[in-house]
Amino acid sequence: PIRRKAYKWYVPREVYPNNTYPPYCGGPGYVFSGDLATKIYQVAQTLPVINMEDSFVGICLHALGIGVTRSPWGVFNMHRIQYEKCRFSRLV
Repeated sequence: PIRRKAYKWYVPREVYPNNTYPPYCGGPGYVFSGDLATKIYQVAQTLPVINMEDSFVGICLHALGIGVTRSPWGVFNMHRIQYEKCRFSRLV
């Protein structure tokens, strides 16, 4: 967590006391089962909110005792790819 007040992502120790965040997924989206999304929502109501949603979801998962996993190679793409029906049917 960034502890300098001048930074946009500043998080005071009173809000999050640990020196590091638990593992979390970074990026424009995540894939959860419906029941896990509900559990994340429920535990989020009990935790101090931080202004970094990726880290906050990781904190919620940690509170639930659930780890993050890597997605299979090629399922998420961060660049534009040419449309091909078969390829797009396997992408998230």
